[in-house]
Amino acid sequence: MADFVADIVVDLDAISTLAEQANAFLAQSGVDPRAAHHVALVIDELLSNVASHGGAARTPASVRLTVWPDRVQAQVTDYGAKFDPRTAPNIDESAAVGDRRIGGLGLLLTHRVTDGLDYEWDGDRNRTTFWIRRIPAG
Repeated sequence: MADFVADIVVDLDAISTLAEQANAFLAQSGVDPRAAHHVALVIDELLSNVASHGGAARTPASVRLTVWPDRVQAQVTDYGAKFDPRTAPNIDESAAVGDRRIGGLGLLLTHRVTDGLDYEWDGDRNRTTFWIRRIPAG
């Protein structure tokens, strides 16, 4: 089991740097490219939502990744506005792109690529935990 921990102040540059660091850690830990990509995608989505909708400029956040033999587990903690990402976005996927409401696709993607998604409001911060199954090596 290996861990990666990073604390950031959420802005687009910090999110990008964190994603690169997380990808490097996951590659060094032997995580398959599909799982590593999905982990980075979900972290980017969660933190981008904090940056866009969190309610406070330069909100602090922390990310912890734990690599298990069968999965990667991630915990994202932020001090943005209370938001439970488990709430399913109401998107009519059969509608033409031009007829759809803007937003929600990143959250829909988060629901599709994660194998588990938990959320807790801890008085003054959001704590989102998700996990993604790994493809065994070999």
